Amino acid sequence: MNPFSLEGKLALVTGASRGIGQGCAKALLHAGADVILVARSEPQLNHAAHSLRATGRKVHVAPFDLSAAENIAPWFSSTCASFGAPDILVNSAGISRRGPAVDLTLDDWNAVMTLNTTAIFELSRCFARLLKQQQRPGRIINIASLMTAAARAGTSPYTASKGAVGQLTKVLAVEWAADGILVNAIAPGYIDTDLNESLIADPEFDTWVKRRCPLGRWGTPEDIAEPVVFLASPAAKFITGQVIYVDGGWLATF
Repeated sequence: MNPFSLEGKLALVTGASRGIGQGCAKALLHAGADVILVARSEPQLNHAAHSLRATGRKVHVAPFDLSAAENIAPWFSSTCASFGAPDILVNSAGISRRGPAVDLTLDDWNAVMTLNTTAIFELSRCFARLLKQQQRPGRIINIASLMTAAARAGTSPYTASKGAVGQLTKVLAVEWAADGILVNAIAPGYIDTDLNESLIADPEFDTWVKRRCPLGRWGTPEDIAEPVVFLASPAAKFITGQVIYVDGGWLATF
């Protein structure tokens, strides 16, 4: 048996219409899984699904705004009734609001914390409850951040939310280990995605990233997606509660 194969598995991926989430969905499909794509925009999801179906695997679309955290449980139940119960959950959806902490509004703070942290907590609980009920093992992979361990001025809501994701990953791993539900996080460095479009377009910031990163470049969604597949696979059966930094060596130097 190929320990990296996901043949016969079903993965639910949030933030899957673009960027890291779409990259994760594509990699999971290539590893043999079927996927459920989740994001707010149904047109964007349908566009992503059209290209991903070229893999020959099943690609389902389940549009939902995860910032409506109080509605996650009924939506998740309905999604499972339509497409089946997932074996793998990839929490990739996220937003950022940038600016000095003294200038940001509480709405900015709450919007980021709700989507980046509260939605992960609620969706992971829904997933775990189902697996426990069915007495099945499963995998949860959260997308954390370089800012789970470090900070940069002007990113207070995002940094706080991703710090919370790192600790949430650990406590859920401890609580659910006996049920065979393994919970880990991938913490990307600076990745070339739509979320960072304004930073990439800034020549000074772009140069700083490339000079600061030992590997000398921005990461790509594929750089994150491949470790996600590993954590979802049988090859990672003794790994749980870990935050793995995929940052081009960023945290190894100063």
